[in-house]
Parts: sequence; structure tokens; C-alpha cells
Amino acid sequence: MSTVTHVLLVCAGNICRSPMAEVLFRHFAKSEPALADVEVGSAGTITMTGNLPNADSVDALRRACGLEFATHRARRLSRRFTADLVLTMDRETEREAKAMNLPCRVEMLGDYTGTDEEVGDPYGRSRRHHDETAAQFERLVPRALVRLVAEAVPAPTP
Repeated sequence: MSTVTHVLLVCAGNICRSPMAEVLFRHFAKSEPALADVEVGSAGTITMTGNLPNADSVDALRRACGLEFATHRARRLSRRFTADLVLTMDRETEREAKAMNLPCRVEMLGDYTGTDEEVGDPYGRSRRHHDETAAQFERLVPRALVRLVAEAVPAPTP
């Protein structure tokens, strides 16, 4: 059982990156018994609540791994969200989330996975950028899950 019970993935608008990561996170977490009870959500720092997901991002995730998030609706990040861990997509959203003084750990996904990479915003860019973002998540999300599982396992006593 993970000590983290709720992970929140955060980007700017909550219509491209964070919902893509949310769907992949849920998908990959299904195969990790230690994460069976972990809830996953997403939000945006500057989003308009209720916005539909970006069609290019929806298509990119569908092409990459057959997963769907067309029914997603954007939510604005606020202190009312319950989370133990907030994973942001880039340094700017990390700064914005930390400035809100959320009552949880806030870390950039790339830092959490040990790659230190930012996930660039594909909004308004070509199909290739959306596909690259989906591929980046296919690499990063499993790494994040490995770390979550490792944190859930107690350290061996000498």
C-alpha cells in the first residue's frame, strides 16, 4: 500500500498535458498492486474550469496507446483539492503550484522521475508536438510509478 493516496498532475490549462498524464498514470497503475488505492486526478493553474480537452492531445494519446480522455473537463487548481503529491509538468507550473502553499508535496514530474526534464506544452502546436508529448509521458509515467512503489515499500531494517 502506497503512503501516497492521491496524486494530482498539474499543467497550465488542464486540457493537454496533465489529463494525458492522468490517463496514462491510471492505466499503468492498474498493474501495480501497491498502488491499487491511489487516486489520480489533474488540474491546471490557469485553466477555465469545464473546458474540453484539446482534440490534438486526445488524438495523440489514442494513437500512442489506445487510451481515451475525450470526456475530461478541465479543473482549476486550488487548495480545496485533496492530494498528497502534486506533480507538475514544467518549472513555471511548479512555481505557481508552490506559490499556492498547497498542503502537500509539490514536485516537477521530471524531477520526481530523476530525468529533470520539463514536459513542453503542445497547445497550439503541430500534431508532431502532441505525439512527442504522449511519447514523453509513456516514458515518464512508468518511472513515476516505480518511485511511488519504492516509497510505499518500507526500508529493510539492518
